[in-house]
Amino acid sequence: MTPPRDARPHAVIAEDGALLRGWVWERAEPRGVVLIRTPYGAWRHGDTARAWVGRGYRCVIHDVRGRHSSDGDWHPYLAERSDGRAVAEQVRAENPGLPLVLSGGSYAAHTALEAARAADVDALVLLVPALGLAETAWDENGRPQLRDRIGWWHQHGRGPRSLPPLSDEQLAACVQRAADMGVHRAAEEWGWSSEVLSGWRRLWSAPAVDLDRAYGALRAPLLLIRGDHDFFFTHAGRLAAAWQGPVHLVDGPWGHRLAADIDDDEVRSRLRRAGGIGGVLDSWLAETGLPTTASAIAAPASGRSRRTRSAFESETGRWRHERTA
Repeated sequence: MTPPRDARPHAVIAEDGALLRGWVWERAEPRGVVLIRTPYGAWRHGDTARAWVGRGYRCVIHDVRGRHSSDGDWHPYLAERSDGRAVAEQVRAENPGLPLVLSGGSYAAHTALEAARAADVDALVLLVPALGLAETAWDENGRPQLRDRIGWWHQHGRGPRSLPPLSDEQLAACVQRAADMGVHRAAEEWGWSSEVLSGWRRLWSAPAVDLDRAYGALRAPLLLIRGDHDFFFTHAGRLAAAWQGPVHLVDGPWGHRLAADIDDDEVRSRLRRAGGIGGVLDSWLAETGLPTTASAIAAPASGRSRRTRSAFESETGRWRHERTA
């Protein structure tokens, strides 16, 4: 790990005494604070932190339990509510009077949602969210997402540090083995520890998240960014439909890596000229009454409407903004 030169260390003691660590990116006279909790290495998210700093925020990015600099054992999707509460409450106490925004993409979106269940927050900004174990294991038609899950668990699911990804040939062989033998028997050949195998079995037997029960009490404004070609697209739509507070949905021709997944150079250029996803974020922050110092190029439908949507049109290179409820 190479510590970021422009951030300071941050630590929180969890309920069971585990030390959860991360970094804080500062700015002079912050007008808000953003918290992100990730399993992929907090120090790797410096660009994201600096973008938030440029909008007027202090940005706190933490490693989740059992990953990188944080103590404890790594069990994907099992400890994020209590740990998220501990970190969010301390960050709130350290920043009295400042609005607290929880943010993150994919797994980090899950950590933000779970923390919001247990801590007082002012808003959430979620990108291509992974809602839970079952939602990552199965697609909307009940088919196993073997390639994505096998690849993810080989690389990220087996210890405090991520491992090199499987080659295309290795991954294809593992997927075929799982299709032929079943996901559990195949995994027994991969040299995983009994603890990892237990988590793997839990993945495939976990129930889907009951969105009403989990998040039905939340009223904080939500900016929810999904992609037309993201494998979590439908699950993000379910979350938007279940959200009881104001929600602004952002759609566009990208996948799980957002604009990085757009292969067409002209479409990427059109998106950039239209202000990108960041332009919608800036306008939403302003509409929601949250600080932003960046230029708001795109303009969502009025925040007075509870449900709104921005969709990027590849053909015209423009954002379409609409009220959906």
